[in-house]
Amino acid sequence: MKGVSMLYAKTFRIRLSEAWRDSDESLLNDFLESVVPEQVESAIVHHPVEPYWSVLVIYTPREDVILSDGERILFDTYEPLTPEEEILFMKLKAWRDDIAQQDAVPRHQVLHDAHLMTLVKLHPTRAEDLEKMKGLGDRKREKYKEALLAFFRKEAK
Repeated sequence: MKGVSMLYAKTFRIRLSEAWRDSDESLLNDFLESVVPEQVESAIVHHPVEPYWSVLVIYTPREDVILSDGERILFDTYEPLTPEEEILFMKLKAWRDDIAQQDAVPRHQVLHDAHLMTLVKLHPTRAEDLEKMKGLGDRKREKYKEALLAFFRKEAK
């Protein structure tokens, strides 16, 4: 990746007690999946009441990353969505379900949720935009290209 504009930092507290550790780790993991981590540092803090791991994450927001020529992207299904993106994601899932039913195949054979998430984030309006998606092979891209581009052109209005 190139063209990174700005780095950000965020700290997390991972409490060592059984009651909090899983939820604290889950928050950290969800965050790490939603950004492009550049560096992660951690240290234990010997607090007299409740010791914890302090985790510093230096990151770039995904939307600030510019892809190099030929580089492909695939967003994780845990990517945070705006309310508008959530609606678009649900519409894409309904579209995929219709296609799967027509073709009599499981819906994941049409497109995985991660592909739908990536489509929501990319808003493709040209065939070249679909080529930026990791894991979307030539056969699927060719098969669904016109329907997907029509879907996003309609949504752009």
